[in-house]
Amino acid sequence: MNLRELAFQLSAITLIADAAKEAKERLRREFAAALEEVGADAAKAVLEGEEIAKVSLVHPKNSAEVLSEKALVEWVKSNWEYEIVESVRDSFRKHILDSVENVDGKAIYPRTGEVLDFIHFNTRDPYISTRFKDGGREALLGAFRAGALSPSEVMSEELLMAVGQ
Repeated sequence: MNLRELAFQLSAITLIADAAKEAKERLRREFAAALEEVGADAAKAVLEGEEIAKVSLVHPKNSAEVLSEKALVEWVKSNWEYEIVESVRDSFRKHILDSVENVDGKAIYPRTGEVLDFIHFNTRDPYISTRFKDGGREALLGAFRAGALSPSEVMSEELLMAVGQ
């Protein structure tokens, strides 16, 4: 496959994935409402008379959450003073990290020229981004609707791998 074919296929898959995500969320809402209507918490998915999956409504356990950080700190300080640590506010930490300059891999604070050896620069891996041009999504949708393009064509390798071929 050449570069343009790969870009086209990736654009089509992006559209399918976005539509699938929206469909999945809509179906989850409808499924939850249908479960509530009949008083159930699960249902079997059946294909040609064979059960292929069980779809369930999961009730996660409640978890505790701190409502007042200040009250928690005061309480812990009065009961376990050794558990209190000094820290830098997140907003100021962000300011410092945004301010330092990368000079030959060293973090230099520009206002003072200091080398901050407790800061290093992470490298990030490149990634692929699909950005549709104006009308691009609509053009692909039109191709899917007209039958000129199908999800099975775009995902042929994955579908074959899924069935073990």
